[in-house]
Amino acid sequence: MRKYVSKEKLTKKAQKALNREKRVEWAFKPISRVIPNKKKDAQKKLRPEDTDSGWSFF
Repeated sequence: MRKYVSKEKLTKKAQKALNREKRVEWAFKPISRVIPNKKKDAQKKLRPEDTDSGWSFF
């Protein structure tokens, strides 16, 4: 049986190994994803204000 040694007294290499063992890889990213709205992008592209035709009406 191994003796318990506090984390602070372990070498950096041993601390890294201990942390690596405790760390868990997730099968997916837990960040909620937002699906971009294609309709909104199309409306932005079709705005007449963005196009510069040379004519301006006051």
